[in-house]
Amino acid sequence: MDKFIKLIIVVFLPFICWSQQPGFRKTYDASAAGASFVDIAWDGEKLITMGQFLTPNAPNGALNGLLYMELDTNGNTLLTDIYFHPNDAVTPGVENRLFASNNGIIYSMNQIFYDSLILLALYQNSERIKIYTTSIPGLQKWLNQCVDWGESILLSGQRQNYQYKTEGMLIKADKMGNEIWRKYYSSLGLDCSIGEPYIVDDNTIILAGRKAYWPGIGSIVNKWTKTWLITVDSLGEIKSEWESPKNVENGVSTRMLKTADGNWLYCTKAFIPMPGPIDDFGTRPKLVCRDSNFNLVWEKYLSLFNDKSASILDITPTSDGNYLVVGKWTGYTTPAICKFSPDGDIIWSYYDQDTFFTNGDSFLGGVVELPSGSVVAAGYSEDYTISKSYGLLIKLDKNGRMDTLGMISTYETDLASKIKVYPNPSNSIINIENPIGEKIEIYDMEGRKVRECRITSDAQVIDVSNLSTGTYHLKMSDKKLRVTYPIIKIE
Repeated sequence: MDKFIKLIIVVFLPFICWSQQPGFRKTYDASAAGASFVDIAWDGEKLITMGQFLTPNAPNGALNGLLYMELDTNGNTLLTDIYFHPNDAVTPGVENRLFASNNGIIYSMNQIFYDSLILLALYQNSERIKIYTTSIPGLQKWLNQCVDWGESILLSGQRQNYQYKTEGMLIKADKMGNEIWRKYYSSLGLDCSIGEPYIVDDNTIILAGRKAYWPGIGSIVNKWTKTWLITVDSLGEIKSEWESPKNVENGVSTRMLKTADGNWLYCTKAFIPMPGPIDDFGTRPKLVCRDSNFNLVWEKYLSLFNDKSASILDITPTSDGNYLVVGKWTGYTTPAICKFSPDGDIIWSYYDQDTFFTNGDSFLGGVVELPSGSVVAAGYSEDYTISKSYGLLIKLDKNGRMDTLGMISTYETDLASKIKVYPNPSNSIINIENPIGEKIEIYDMEGRKVRECRITSDAQVIDVSNLSTGTYHLKMSDKKLRVTYPIIKIE
């Protein structure tokens, strides 16, 4: 009997402890750099987050690199992968999503700052398997959302056209991100955007978005916003459209979910124009429930986000039939998490009072539920007075409680922030200060390894004089950190 009890303890105690893990609040940064998270996912074994890594040592003057991290449920880093694009800064924003596909691939949606490219990063089994970029005509481009669609994926975002108005964008791609077709959705003279696609069936896709009349000049009372829902077929051609009344809604600010009773649930904002000597406006967040024909069933303002500067950035269902939302309570202050019922009634709320900069900004951009019922949200906190940003991770138990506050941890980016690669471009010698790992590998843009050398000093020198002119990727890694630097060989 004693042996049986011991066996039970040995087998089940780890699961019991795991299910009762306390909450925490952790910030992640590097001593000479900054970091931010914009979304978080759970792949069944570990937490995955993505965002930006900022360092003065980035190549080609690009301060921002793509930051991909894997963590355990206590917030300890398992893997950090940093990627710098050869041409410019990689800039994930608050609407960029991290998507865990049913084929085991993690898709990270991003854009290239001031470039004519959007960027899609693919990870599988903790390896970055592909960086896919494609040129999009227009002034600025955003790639925000991704969903599975059979043997392909749908990517949504928007672009700014040459009339300085935005258009919604939908791309069908294969599982490796290679584009099959692309469609744009707009109305003349209006700002338009679309969010995450919702797959109804093989020939019906709903795109939830926004229309706004927002001229550069003129009184605030003449400007307006609407929620805009488009139904398209399997080729992206419009089948039907629906619009809300003016200023009642400011577009769908989160994904759109189908409730158990067949209604649609999403978060939006009420647009509040405030005319005066200096025109101003507010956007008060609210939950909206509509029936299958988009008729209003109910709408509710969450007291947690009851401010003209508040915003809701993510909504996700929970295993007990309820929902979670995250965002910021007021502008430039407090990240917030809220759990509510299918009727919009608040079950619990959490304000992150520790994340407060009188001259800064903070938000939570994504949230997941763990099998234990605990909740983990990711975002960032930025202090403008010292020009420093921090990746922010908040974990609460299933009742919205936190047991440990104010924990600050630096992680492997301390090492990455000290690496210097110069001169770049170069026609002969490249110096690498503070390299990591045991070897340095150089790959061409087709992914072929063209050079490898062992690291023998903290000031490593590599001769690239016999390489052909062009752009290459220099890679270094240790057990928990990988860094990819673009280098350019010139004549």
